[in-house]
Amino acid sequence: MSINWVMLREDGNIVPLQNERILHKSRPRVGLDLTTPRELPNAEHFAIKSSEGTAYITNRRVIYLPDRPTEQFKSFFAPILNFEDTHVHSSWIGPWSWSGLVKPVTGGGIPAGLPRIDVRLTFKEGGHADWQSKFELLKERLAHARELERETGQTLIVTDEELPPYEPSSSANPSQGQPAVVPEQTIPAVADNTTTTSEAPQAAPNEPPPAYDEVQSQAIGMRYEEQLRAEAERQ
Repeated sequence: MSINWVMLREDGNIVPLQNERILHKSRPRVGLDLTTPRELPNAEHFAIKSSEGTAYITNRRVIYLPDRPTEQFKSFFAPILNFEDTHVHSSWIGPWSWSGLVKPVTGGGIPAGLPRIDVRLTFKEGGHADWQSKFELLKERLAHARELERETGQTLIVTDEELPPYEPSSSANPSQGQPAVVPEQTIPAVADNTTTTSEAPQAAPNEPPPAYDEVQSQAIGMRYEEQLRAEAERQ
């Protein structure tokens, strides 16, 4: 999960990732609470709250945009497969809510000492059942796609259509209708037909490329954060 990393257009609409599609949009006035899980009493305190906003489910992640963004909180997202133990909660006097535990994304703005974060969406205008149904459907699709990728080595795009059974044999009959998991389209390389002349090999540069130190520093910081989060998970 990441804080303030959702890219938006000037009109406020989400800039999708490559091959990403929005498959579900919540009703208005959805609240969001991000907190340290109760089962981690000794972990660092962390809390972000938004009283009203809109939540989205894409074929890759869950996204939340607050109606009144601030400098501290502008957006939230988490990969669907990073969620676990998701369920809905009823209330005698208040609206229904949906919650789950999420594994943070390295570099996503969550303290490194927190291996998990509790995420709760409160549906003040209803719609929790549709949300839960769509989320579970997409999570199942993504888990299936991950297994197929491990079997075939091919990158797949998940949709919300009916999921076909996995058939490893290339001679198997194709399933009818649009599949729920389709191969990612790639652009074939085009050969350069121009003739080239042999040139002497160029000497290796004596200086690192531009921004090398910054990239190295970021990589070291991300590895350190992963180590801290792994240590916190073992405690």
